[in-house]
Amino acid sequence: MDFGIITKEIVCTVKDPKLESIKLFVVRFLKLDKSERNEYIVCAENRLGLGIGDYVLVIKGSPSRQLEGNTDIPVDSAISAKVDSIFIDDKYKYLI
Repeated sequence: MDFGIITKEIVCTVKDPKLESIKLFVVRFLKLDKSERNEYIVCAENRLGLGIGDYVLVIKGSPSRQLEGNTDIPVDSAISAKVDSIFIDDKYKYLI
């Protein structure tokens, strides 16, 4: 699982019918201190109601198809949760 921020929405006028109701976003990976990593990924977002600027958790590979509603769609990365805060020892404490 990776931590990131949604930076762009991808709009597709022609796509596989199984992706018809799925939003696609570009997510930039972040370190736990919220500094940017130079890595991006395209993720499916299904029924969470997220958008640009939201901090999220990303699941990659076949586990992304185990999320509710994703079992029958052709994706290899998906957003599994919106991050509201991070508490790890005294080093990382963020209310997002």
